[in-house]
Amino acid sequence: MKILGLDIGITSIGWALIQADKTFKQNNQIIDCGVRLFTQAENPKNGESLALPRREARSARRIIKRRKARILQIKKLLCKHFGFEFEAFLPKEASLPRFFQTNKEFLSPWELRSLGLDRKLNDVEFGRVLLHIAKRRGYNDLSLVVSEKEEDKKSEKFILDSIQENKNQMQAKGYRTIGEMMFKEYYLKEVAKGLYENVRNRNKKDKQSDASKKTETKEEKKENYKRSVGRKELQEEIGHIFEAQRRFGNQKASATFQAAYEKIAFYQRELKSFENKLGSCEFYPEEKRASKCCYSAEEFINLTKIINTLKNLESKTGEVYPKEIIKEILDGAKKVKSGLSYKKLREILKLDEKIPFQDSKLDYIAKGKKVETAIFIKFEKYHRLKDYLQDLEAEFNSLDIKTLDNIIQIITFNKSPKDIKTKLSKQNISKSLQEKLIANTLGFNQSIRLSLKALDEILPLMREGKRYDEAIEETGLKMKKKNTKSILLPPLTETEFSDTLNPVVNRAIAQCRKVINAVIKKYGKVHKIHLEFTREIGKNFKDRSKILKEQQENYDRNQEALKICKEIGLAENGRNILKVKLWIRQDEFCVYSGKKIELIDLKDEKLLDIDHIYPLSRSLDDSQNNKVLVFRRINQGDKGNKTPYEWIGHDAKKWDELIKRINTMKKLPRSVKKKIVDKNFTDKKEGDRAEFLARNLNDTSYINRLISQYLASYLEFLPLDDAEDVTQKAGTKGSKKHVLTLGGSLTSLLRHYWGLDAKNRNTHLHHAQDALIIAFATDGNIQSFSKYLQSKEEEYKKKADSKEKAEDLKNSDNKTKKSLERPLENFNSEVQERINKIFVSKAPRRNVTGALHEQTIRSKEDYFKEYGGIEGVEKAIKLGKIRQIDQGIVDNDGMVRSDIFRSKDKGEYYVVPVYTYDVAIGKLPNKAIVSGKDKTGVIKDWIEMDDNYEFCFSLFKDDLVQIQTNKMPQSVYAYFVGTSSSTAGLTFRHHSNVLKEDEKDFFKADSASGFLLQSGIRKLKIFKKCVVSALGEISEARLEPREDVRLKTTKKKR
Repeated sequence: MKILGLDIGITSIGWALIQADKTFKQNNQIIDCGVRLFTQAENPKNGESLALPRREARSARRIIKRRKARILQIKKLLCKHFGFEFEAFLPKEASLPRFFQTNKEFLSPWELRSLGLDRKLNDVEFGRVLLHIAKRRGYNDLSLVVSEKEEDKKSEKFILDSIQENKNQMQAKGYRTIGEMMFKEYYLKEVAKGLYENVRNRNKKDKQSDASKKTETKEEKKENYKRSVGRKELQEEIGHIFEAQRRFGNQKASATFQAAYEKIAFYQRELKSFENKLGSCEFYPEEKRASKCCYSAEEFINLTKIINTLKNLESKTGEVYPKEIIKEILDGAKKVKSGLSYKKLREILKLDEKIPFQDSKLDYIAKGKKVETAIFIKFEKYHRLKDYLQDLEAEFNSLDIKTLDNIIQIITFNKSPKDIKTKLSKQNISKSLQEKLIANTLGFNQSIRLSLKALDEILPLMREGKRYDEAIEETGLKMKKKNTKSILLPPLTETEFSDTLNPVVNRAIAQCRKVINAVIKKYGKVHKIHLEFTREIGKNFKDRSKILKEQQENYDRNQEALKICKEIGLAENGRNILKVKLWIRQDEFCVYSGKKIELIDLKDEKLLDIDHIYPLSRSLDDSQNNKVLVFRRINQGDKGNKTPYEWIGHDAKKWDELIKRINTMKKLPRSVKKKIVDKNFTDKKEGDRAEFLARNLNDTSYINRLISQYLASYLEFLPLDDAEDVTQKAGTKGSKKHVLTLGGSLTSLLRHYWGLDAKNRNTHLHHAQDALIIAFATDGNIQSFSKYLQSKEEEYKKKADSKEKAEDLKNSDNKTKKSLERPLENFNSEVQERINKIFVSKAPRRNVTGALHEQTIRSKEDYFKEYGGIEGVEKAIKLGKIRQIDQGIVDNDGMVRSDIFRSKDKGEYYVVPVYTYDVAIGKLPNKAIVSGKDKTGVIKDWIEMDDNYEFCFSLFKDDLVQIQTNKMPQSVYAYFVGTSSSTAGLTFRHHSNVLKEDEKDFFKADSASGFLLQSGIRKLKIFKKCVVSALGEISEARLEPREDVRLKTTKKKR
């Protein structure tokens, strides 16, 4: 049987193809294995979309363009109406336009806006007032929808608060318009102090660095928005000014002119509906997804959490909760705006105080029972809508759930008042309610993967206490498929799963598909695919950053422990490194006895034990957070195969001492402390053990289910043995399943029990090791592992009344290796030998789009020092090292590729850089970089690649090359990183970060990029472009003509 194991991460895929006979006990072999790397589909610094800078820049350009067009229309209207010359609005050399030039008779437009209410304005004054308001037309309600990001929410709150405060102040002090208030409250007072910037509400932090902005206090941030006004107030001010001018006999203030002015000045493009872009329901493709803000969607989310919590408590207490409890919890959350707390949930369930809730957000160790004031569930969007419609409370309360869902669906996915009005008119609601909803600023967005139709079928069963998966099974709902199986896996984008994942996961799956298809092309179809996703995949950027931080901290602790091992002469193996790490985090004390563990004690093999807090045979928890370093006589004495509470919980004095002791250990993780003080541990009995193994052989998290369905639905597999039972649960011997998704806990256990080395995350080869473990996690091997654990548990039982206790499972490394059968004879050496032969494959980046240049525009003088005066700057512009935009100079942003040439006479290599700017203007550069400056300090001219030079190849980022310098004994393969336009040197990256002896002199460590090779290229002995397949197979690239740089939309510049 051929089995493909895949370890899938957000930037890597480890793969392994194995052959196993049907008994899984002999004739097993490793066919092939490898690693595929690719770039993350997001900004690695902040997790934002790679397209975000471009999108924001495009949005800013559009806003500026539209504002410019709008102000131009206003100026033309003023010229036509008042008879102004348009030249009066245009600047003349270094002077302001005549229309804005000031003298003693010219008043500030702020003052004119106030005077316009009390006297007739002349044409110029009136025009200046109208232009001033058109340029500062306030915040529109449509732009103040509630955002999901916390940072945006804070800014919006400051704006909304300031608008309301200014409005309240205007009314309280009897000002007629917002302009009059601004003039008398701010302008007169602050101009007198010389605070001109405050008058215009300029953010003084705008010109500061991001680091400076982060130091702003809440009050400083609020001050930046102090002059914010709503557009509605400005529209009212225009009405008052026109009305006053007509009252004073100003013939130019006609109603017709007012309407024409307002149409331009306050024009707002209607927001487009995105209902047509909404994804389809998982079960009813003809139905659109439901808004996450719908009442039914909120109920679905809350019911899921309620049922999962109750099921968890049932497994602990044995108590089965009736369906009435679910209704009581839901009703309790619905009644209270803030939601239902864990404390209130405990009251409803009448739950014993000793039993904690299982929620990662609840830190009982740090906060005790106070932590249960946290909210369990709430109907946030329902109450937001209810508050907004408080003037129509009676009608809102009379709405049935279906109508309420339809209303929320409409206002979530339609933003145009016209569209909302049309669709709301079909609902059975009053005109008053329709008008209120049309003008809403609730900011409802997001959707769930189910339609309202599917929710209508699922919710009744969930209200009865059925889990989501049970409800799906009972209703008979199935994902509608449009698939036909094929030998090769089709792209995810061509399936019904195309819009269900984020860009990071999509890229990982796209690369995974390439690996699967490459394996099938080379070795044929497989019987099974075993998958494991790394912890970070499917998580948001914040959670992934936390995981990476933990991994780095763990690596640092390993290095510290390794150093101590060397210092005291302790063997440098995984067990001793773990002993030292535990010793350090326990502040050098035994957790159970409280006695000091001296440094020299670590060398005594018979003195110390690594104990599982929850016994391994009873918990199957082999994680580091279930281990402590203790004196062996304590562990083999009364502690034995008990939890700490079972051991000394009956002795109040010893128990209190233990709690006080661990609370003084500041380095001890809270999760470890939580296990030590746990009073409610329950065994994983034989059935539980089987369930654990089955669960880890069939991880049912959303992303695992989705990818499993994608593979099973679209890929042709070799037929499984007829003896395999399709009715059996995955993980059970004889189960018939082509795709298995494994949990990380099982992989970690098998790695240790098969005696494989711990991961080295600084290299890429560990991904292949993981893939081999995943591939060999077959039913037979798992059953063997299960029987081993069972036999060890029976040993414990036999010695339960004996003074001589069995050592902890994990401590008996030698016994483990003898009693637990490995998948292959010489398994460890075979795995290591295979891994050492791997050449890591990397996906090249051949994108030629991006920013054309850096945003900062400088003068030519700013570049004099770098390029040797005006002559050097002019030469740099001509060579394309820098670019001239109007009268300013900018730096290039990105180099999309490097074109390599070779001289025909000497055989020397040269590099021509190609920038995104060159692609945009459609002009192919043809000069190779020459480093250095001449005697006058001016940069040297570059060499024209004429008929004396031949084109070799183009290098994009992560292209593979074969390179040999004069100092190298032989050539090496490395990935291209980039070119220096100053030195003409190229940088290359090692493929795996595992250096051979003859490579250590040339590749130098770089903290961010692994091992790099930097070299000039002119005198290279060997310099070839290569192609690496998804499986790591290397071949020399075909000779191709030099590509032009024009895009389809580019007009060639001559």
